[in-house]
Amino acid sequence: MSLPIRQYDQQGSRFRPLSDADQSIHLTFIAQYPANLELLSDMNENLTKRFGRKAGRDSQIPPLLTAGTPVTLNRSIREYAADQPPTDLSHWTGFPEIPSSAEVFDQGRTEHALTLEIAENTVVGPYKSNAEYLETHYGLLREDAIAPLRDVVSEIQVFPHLMEKDSDNSAFIYEKVFITGLTFANAGIAARVTFSLRRVGKKVNWEQSKRLLTGAILALTPAKDMFTSICRVAIVAARPLAGLEQNPPEIDIYFAGADEFEIDPQQEWVMVESRNGFYEGSRHTLRGLQMLSRETFPLSEHIVDIQRDVHPPQYLEQQPLKNLSSLFPSAGDEVLNVNILKKWPAELSSDLDMSQMDALKRILTKRLAVIQGPPGTGKTHVSVIALRLLLENSGPDDPPIIISAHTNHALDQLLRHVAKFEPEFIRLGAWTKDTVVIKPRTLFEIKSAVKYNHPRGGLRKPALARLKHLVKEATLLLAPLTQSKELFKSEVFKRYDVISYDQCDSLVRGSKEWIRAGADDPQEDMATWLGDERIESKYGTMPEDFGFEIEEIDLEYEQLKEIEAESKLVDDEDRDSLRGLRLVFNEPFTGRQSTGVTDETVRSEMKKKDMWRIPSEHRGPVYRHMQQALKAAITKKFRELACQYQGASKDAKIGLWEMDYHYLKQAKVIGMTTTGLSKYRGLLQSLNPKVVLIEEAAETLEAFVSCACFKSLEHLVLVGDHQQLRGHCNDQELAGNPYYLGISMFERLVRNKVEFSQLKRQRRMIPEIRRALKPIYEDLEDHPSVHDRLPIPGMGGVNSYFFTHKGRETMDVQKSKINHQEAEMVVEFFVYLIFHGMTPEEITILTFYNGQRKLIMRKLREHRHLQGGARFTVVTVDSYQGEENEVILLSLVRSNVHGNIGFLEIENRVCVALSRARRGLYAFGDAPNLCKGSMLWWYIIQTIAKDPCRVGFYLPLTCNDEKTFVKEPEDFNNVNCGCSKSYQDSPLLLGSPQLEGRLPPAVQPYHNIPYDTKLYRDFAAGGYVESDNNLAALREREAAEARSKQLDDENFAALFRDQGDPLPVDKTKMTLAQPATTSPQQSHSFRDKIPKAPFPRISLNKLLNNDQHEPSHFSTAYKDFGIFSLDLRDDFRGQCIIEDADKLFDVGKQLYDLAMIS
Repeated sequence: MSLPIRQYDQQGSRFRPLSDADQSIHLTFIAQYPANLELLSDMNENLTKRFGRKAGRDSQIPPLLTAGTPVTLNRSIREYAADQPPTDLSHWTGFPEIPSSAEVFDQGRTEHALTLEIAENTVVGPYKSNAEYLETHYGLLREDAIAPLRDVVSEIQVFPHLMEKDSDNSAFIYEKVFITGLTFANAGIAARVTFSLRRVGKKVNWEQSKRLLTGAILALTPAKDMFTSICRVAIVAARPLAGLEQNPPEIDIYFAGADEFEIDPQQEWVMVESRNGFYEGSRHTLRGLQMLSRETFPLSEHIVDIQRDVHPPQYLEQQPLKNLSSLFPSAGDEVLNVNILKKWPAELSSDLDMSQMDALKRILTKRLAVIQGPPGTGKTHVSVIALRLLLENSGPDDPPIIISAHTNHALDQLLRHVAKFEPEFIRLGAWTKDTVVIKPRTLFEIKSAVKYNHPRGGLRKPALARLKHLVKEATLLLAPLTQSKELFKSEVFKRYDVISYDQCDSLVRGSKEWIRAGADDPQEDMATWLGDERIESKYGTMPEDFGFEIEEIDLEYEQLKEIEAESKLVDDEDRDSLRGLRLVFNEPFTGRQSTGVTDETVRSEMKKKDMWRIPSEHRGPVYRHMQQALKAAITKKFRELACQYQGASKDAKIGLWEMDYHYLKQAKVIGMTTTGLSKYRGLLQSLNPKVVLIEEAAETLEAFVSCACFKSLEHLVLVGDHQQLRGHCNDQELAGNPYYLGISMFERLVRNKVEFSQLKRQRRMIPEIRRALKPIYEDLEDHPSVHDRLPIPGMGGVNSYFFTHKGRETMDVQKSKINHQEAEMVVEFFVYLIFHGMTPEEITILTFYNGQRKLIMRKLREHRHLQGGARFTVVTVDSYQGEENEVILLSLVRSNVHGNIGFLEIENRVCVALSRARRGLYAFGDAPNLCKGSMLWWYIIQTIAKDPCRVGFYLPLTCNDEKTFVKEPEDFNNVNCGCSKSYQDSPLLLGSPQLEGRLPPAVQPYHNIPYDTKLYRDFAAGGYVESDNNLAALREREAAEARSKQLDDENFAALFRDQGDPLPVDKTKMTLAQPATTSPQQSHSFRDKIPKAPFPRISLNKLLNNDQHEPSHFSTAYKDFGIFSLDLRDDFRGQCIIEDADKLFDVGKQLYDLAMIS
């Protein structure tokens, strides 16, 4: 009889599991005294009083399983694993999980690397078949994962002595790489390697570096080969900081296959990785696509065949009556049994707006529900309400609902909402910043709290026993390389057929007879035979001190952990080192190398039966030859053993999942990232889930979502916004035309008009910020709550502004774009806002380039008044989707004579950048350059400029109605606040010794804070300056408003005219024409309305009069929909917009090569 061991939680009226110590006491008692159950009950009660832990339901371990719960075996997991196709490089379904060397380098530069034929993603229209769909996405994703490393290997083949700073492919290069030992972990055998950073040329801050992340893919080649004929592919197994920070640094790696394993400690290697690639993120998804090709493909009629009309899920058709009382809490019994497939009662009310209610109905009633939510429209809110209703209407035997998001951060946000009504969810993946709500609900924590026996017939215990046995075999096999303190023994050479019995006997006999009669130590015979030809081995990576500067930080700590969280090869444990037996190689001696002895001579000497007949000067090279032959023989046998070990490791993982299954089947909600959908796919499929909800679906590559189509799936919900960030591609050539890997399943379904819902009302941005998004979201509405936000202090009601400048961009050492002048301006404005009452937590600095992010962060940390230890939020646009803040300072960086704007051309990124601010948005950039490079930016700036004082070369600052116009960073030293009141009640500035007072929270609003002009100038200048008393004379109060208007008009006009041609600008009359064609990269809202750049200048009079002086690239003019357009010859791409001859709207070349008549 099995007896559940539980403790009673009075607060939640739930049974909770006891601690491990409690359970061990109970289990021992049961084993010894099985009949005394009554006594056991009393003991249980006493232990409950002694060890019971009282806490909220949201952070407790649920009563999923107890020590006595019977555990039965679910064989579907091993059946899933057994169904994996064998390795076969002739077909995509047989490609290995980790790429072989044949895929990453051109062997001998004559045989090209093995690659799949890459097909284009069918963005518009259906695929021909499920097989074509899966093969297309597999090929694109595998190429995207491997191509960056292949490019690096090709570069090293051409430039074998390349330093990192000279790499065109952003290569990370490590030389003097040596294998120093092995670690026998449950997940596999890892090789420990040391390496040199000489080619890096800098010291590395490993804690915040993207180098050698766990799961990164590497290529190794012997130092003497440099990818001429030999390449070994490996995966980073672990990167413990303690190992990386030592000198020389070391990491653990898994070789791609047992047949490529290397164990020679004297072999010197060069190791490379790509800065742009991260294979682990795609590894499990590639395997998932292969598995999906052997299964039924739910929802393929919509995903593959593009069937636009969507029906209800099967389970809903069988039972359409649902309880909606949590959605309509004020309603009565009428909502307890609603047929949700019919029209809902119109008189019911909830806190959802109409578009949200429409989206909710779609989620609940459609087997494929696609929900587009523009910024701030409440996507997550609708998802949470839908999840609650689905859970409240589920039965006790229904499988868990799977919820997923692209990032750990977004997943945790969603799970925190879920925890309010379903605290007993389970989170797969151990890393989370939330240690209160989420961490206790990770599978690892739950398993640590509740222990139980392995299921009878499970694979875990026998697999671990096999691994233990194989470790013993490997220890014996590798003993010559790990336990030797002298030369290799002659018996060892004989055992591996390196020398014959006669040769071995001659060594032993000869040493006794000729040198020292009576010597019987077989280890000394080699030393005696070698004599003076024995020397110490000189190999391994030596400690270095190059005096390098420290490399700039690649990633913030949270970003690094986010990436590594998806690559943990040990699924449930948040640790950075491997556990298992560690063997250290030791080969202290070798033979002296002789330049006059050839390989042919060595082979000839090895034919002699009596080793003592080999001349002493030849014995050093002969011993080296024997060494290499011995290690080759050991390597061959070790690879066979490693293959067995690899199989046992896979069985151990299957066995672990067989145990995990019993925890997960008790949960009603299971959460993981979209990478986890494929990483845990075999485990999840064993649960037979029917419902999957994916947030950030438009930011996820299509293949990751396809892997969520489990055989049992009946209901898929995709929530996202394809007009914000797209999925990340390592190879940008694959992201867009013609392959379109970056287009998600979400976006593809919307483009193909598969039915979807769009949320309409935003609750984040004040109206003037939201208007900047008009070119992207035409119909976005404002919720009434956004009209009541406080203005930004110190800005005189100017809550959005585009500060334009001519500070030129440069590049940092990692070839990322930076702009020093702009960075200084952003930092000084940040300080100004802090001075006027904003807190650092209320301000986020966004930029499109990681180089600029690092530059601004450095300037903030170095600023003389920001030394108080505050934490600044400076992030790239790509890492800030789904976030918001009160104030956004946007650094746009790009400014050059060519009109190139790079990432700023991508509408999705622009959308995210402009939609993060709640109260204040201040952009810094070269507006003419942006308008020249993108019609989207031209239209955005036009939209911003419709409000007065919103675009210009001067930043308008206001304090107590006094305006100061700042053009350069130094101008902040001359800010005019127009008052002489004491500043001692102003908010404390970070680290400023001059400002000691802090205003109580009750009177913190900015308009109650008096500002002192002189004090601010002292603060900005770094000290008191007597001449500051003359500041008031420089800025006369009565002229401020007039000056503001004048500057506003001048600045706007300067943006839209030639430098030498001051034509008046009529901002109220501008026309847009329809382009001839559109591409999948263009949005539905704005890009369908704009002509393609560049836009030539033209006079309509001259054109229609056939003036011979008109440029020759125009051929004909025609009138369409009231707008004249031009056909251009093939040698000139673009259009021109004109209307009538007397009103030429002339935008000069300085801004945009465009002529408009309005």
